[in-house]
Amino acid sequence: MRYGELIQKAEEALEAKGVLKNYRGLGAETGYTGRFNFEYFKAFGFKLRMIDSVLADTEITLFNRRFKTPITSGALSGMTNVTDNPLSKLATGVKEAGSMMWVGITTSDQFLSVIKTGVPTVRIVKPYADMQKMISEIKEAEEAGAIAVGTDVDFFYGGKVGDHTFAPGAMGPKSTDQLKELVAITKLPFIHKGILSASDAEKAMKIGAGAIVVSNHAGAVIDYCAHPLEVLPEIKSVIGNSMPIFVDSGFRRGADVMKALALGADAVCMGNALIMGLAANESQGVTEIINILNEEIRRIMSVTGCTNLKDIKADILVKRSFII
Repeated sequence: MRYGELIQKAEEALEAKGVLKNYRGLGAETGYTGRFNFEYFKAFGFKLRMIDSVLADTEITLFNRRFKTPITSGALSGMTNVTDNPLSKLATGVKEAGSMMWVGITTSDQFLSVIKTGVPTVRIVKPYADMQKMISEIKEAEEAGAIAVGTDVDFFYGGKVGDHTFAPGAMGPKSTDQLKELVAITKLPFIHKGILSASDAEKAMKIGAGAIVVSNHAGAVIDYCAHPLEVLPEIKSVIGNSMPIFVDSGFRRGADVMKALALGADAVCMGNALIMGLAANESQGVTEIINILNEEIRRIMSVTGCTNLKDIKADILVKRSFII
């Protein structure tokens, strides 16, 4: 199936269940951040560099593992209104595509079901006010076989969609010392997710982060939040090549991913697109979506003169002063 056919099938399935609105990328309060997450990609175009170009290679090494694509799953939770056993099904599809799985809020049994698929898995723990709860979940993930762990530091005030705030009381802000403690309790790379400024990126680096995720939490933190691509170049200038830089929020097509790679990201975490694949065709749909998007990336790389992912630089982009 083509991308559009998968999305149409997914939307019809979710609409029949009455849950399509849950997967529309709605943001906090007015929803502007959620809408802008999709629109800002239009501010960039590609320059073609055809002569002497070759068919591109999209493979990437992350956390000492080789993957077929710079697309990974987002740090996903729930989805029980999409299908039964959603995390393990999504993990199966991600593995088949040669990618990496990220898991957010989950139970011990659900996390183990993901690990048992054999997919390389990252566990993102919420920034609970209770540090012992965070420590327990991090250690559990390490013992289960996760390849990396981390926390979404941007979620300490809880999430917000429209005027509905969820999970604020259970969360709490994390200090440098607290994050250092979390880094120290695990041998795994510790990821700081929700970095959206150069100052936080510098702090994460000094704390000992093993990677960061540049993210506005799909618009569910505050209204009128910066788009990840607006701040990615300044974050890259701080981080350099010292650790992997992931990015998420609003990514739908291979062209979106390519723009992030050009501006300094190493890989892109995608949630909604993979959920659509799951809704359309279970695990196979997830694999199909990733493969389609990765082929879109390969096509753009090939016609912009990028032989491999390391060749992708900002000079393949044009920045527009308008969005149509």
